[in-house]
Amino acid sequence: MRVSDLTQRPGVTFESQEDCLSMDTPLFRGEFWHRELRRGLHLHASDVFEEAGFTANSSQNAGLSCVFFLSGDVDVAIGDRNFHFQGAENRNQGLIISSARLESFCRRSRGHQQIRHLVVSASPEWLDRDGLSVLHDHRPAEALLRNHLASQSWPLTRRLAGLVSRIMEPAAGPSALHELMVESAAVEIVAEALAASTHQEPMPRSSMLSATETIRLRQAEQFIEARQGQKLHVEDIAQQSGVSVSGLQRLFQAKYGTSVLNHIRQVRLDDAKRMLECRDTGIQQVAALAGYSSAANFATAFKRRFGRSPSEIAAG
Repeated sequence: MRVSDLTQRPGVTFESQEDCLSMDTPLFRGEFWHRELRRGLHLHASDVFEEAGFTANSSQNAGLSCVFFLSGDVDVAIGDRNFHFQGAENRNQGLIISSARLESFCRRSRGHQQIRHLVVSASPEWLDRDGLSVLHDHRPAEALLRNHLASQSWPLTRRLAGLVSRIMEPAAGPSALHELMVESAAVEIVAEALAASTHQEPMPRSSMLSATETIRLRQAEQFIEARQGQKLHVEDIAQQSGVSVSGLQRLFQAKYGTSVLNHIRQVRLDDAKRMLECRDTGIQQVAALAGYSSAANFATAFKRRFGRSPSEIAAG
């Protein structure tokens, strides 16, 4: 994205302290996602390197925004509210921001940094039509939406992290199935945000499992936990759990919102991060325990998930 690409957007103004910038100067290099998933449900995400610092002014529509800032350092002002997003501080939590009306929006950044972030936003119309149906009591959510620029953070649980990862992982190519998975993840993120912001228990997908299915799922989890560092096949896990491969995939989608193998990768990377933070296990050994024969592949997957390299985590 160049300076000209940003300034051509309707309602956007651009400022920079760097005098050398021209309309052809690149601001970002990387991947952007910005689209309407359903009428009133929008996704905005980036995994980019910011070439230059700048200030951009625009506006923010009324509705609910769920923000996940995984890497970078950016200041945002919405109306008279200021927010500071820094990957190292905000990576393990999401932020809910409610806008009761159209408001000014200002973004400031220092440049020369990696930025990874995700915003799922829902309009009042979408929330009224679809979003509030996930709650037993609509009144707290309706009060939140009337509370202009109210904000609340909530912890990034493993399941929520899985939903964010599902959206942030680039597709191998155009795929209707991938689009449906992204849309499903975005809907679930808004549901989690509404439940957290109104202090209601979200309706867990696992509650839809029967007692037998819960037992099968736990057998699969125990089989996975007992084989740290080993290459696992879905067929073997399904056989040990007494279910079909498709049945096993359905159980993991129900509880974790992701596939069996993706869940294994996420769990092993989470375990790897904890081991590196304890600083009593070398990176090569941690990579092997996480199931990676290549340290380079491990480092790539690790940084994609946490926004920092294994060596940065190990160094504290």
